[in-house]
Amino acid sequence: MRHAQVGIIGTGTIGSMLAWRLARRGVDVLAFEQFSPGHDRGAVGGETRLFRLAYAEGPQYAPLLRRSLELWRELQAESGDAVLHQCGGLTIGDPAGDYVRGLLDSARVSGTAVRVLSTAEAAERYPQHRLLDGEVAVLDEQAGYLRCEQAVLSATRVAEQAGAQVLRYTEVVEIAEDDDSVLVRTADGAAYRVGRVVVAAGSWAARFLPADLAAAVEPRRLLLTWFGAEDIDQYRPERFPIFIHHSRNAHLYGTPTVDGVMVKVAGAVTAHPVPAPEAVDRRHSLTEVRAVAAAVERVLPGLHPQPIRTDAFTDLYTTDGQALVGPVGGGRVVLATGHSGRGFKYAPGVADAVADLLTGAAGAGCEFLSPSRLR
Repeated sequence: MRHAQVGIIGTGTIGSMLAWRLARRGVDVLAFEQFSPGHDRGAVGGETRLFRLAYAEGPQYAPLLRRSLELWRELQAESGDAVLHQCGGLTIGDPAGDYVRGLLDSARVSGTAVRVLSTAEAAERYPQHRLLDGEVAVLDEQAGYLRCEQAVLSATRVAEQAGAQVLRYTEVVEIAEDDDSVLVRTADGAAYRVGRVVVAAGSWAARFLPADLAAAVEPRRLLLTWFGAEDIDQYRPERFPIFIHHSRNAHLYGTPTVDGVMVKVAGAVTAHPVPAPEAVDRRHSLTEVRAVAAAVERVLPGLHPQPIRTDAFTDLYTTDGQALVGPVGGGRVVLATGHSGRGFKYAPGVADAVADLLTGAAGAGCEFLSPSRLR
């Protein structure tokens, strides 16, 4: 007995979007979630994620980002929920440095509109930032932030309204592919047969990967911190765009206040491997707190440099820092995981491309993210 055309393991960043995109096409979807959509144990938690069209990681991402912008707006219209807030975005750093130079090169090749502000212009327009001598700020007016938990909840809800079935608190322990289907076994002893299965389990995905790919991924712990401000009104979205600051003394990124009390800033401490995602330490060590506090004090003078809230989450990282998107094995198992801390912004674009693959439709592909590159 076949229970669904497509099974999805995980309803986080990608899985929730894929359930929505497939259900909208009339595909019979059965999604498995070991917790509940929007939970705080994986790569979704922390209130906000950055959205950018100008992307230093390369112009090959431009089609995914543009398609994702369309789909974020579509999700908002369909759900009635505010998910994407386009308040603009700044990338601050040395124009001769790899990151800013890569961003400008990528924007030029992809035709993404940006504006370069000099040190003086940036200081006048965005006094919340302290730029080092010679640094510039690259303004992407279409950038902004995403309400990450709300996005996952919204996508899951509209997917279920369109006919998708989501099994909450149902942990998948094994998948087995045969000639015409995939058997999915769960921790409660149940078994389900689906036509194809998509692994979108984030930090928990390694158990479902072929051995060579499982050796090329690892879960890592990412730190998030929130700070108070001398004048919180200066950090509201209309005055304080999202930002990434690459400098000799600080690497930070952040978003405007979304609650009128705190400003989210992170990035000063590098994500590091953890033995298992379920065992991640959510508390920050004193060394970690001091590192991010020192970075904030250097380049964000209007914030109180001691964090008033801290948290930690995990994501699955690949050896080259790019996602695994595409079929493996006999082709009935499709990967959509390993986004290495950067996947939320283009999640609906990736989900749409996977939906194209599963339904045989022509669309914007993710060939450069194929798992075959790491094999």
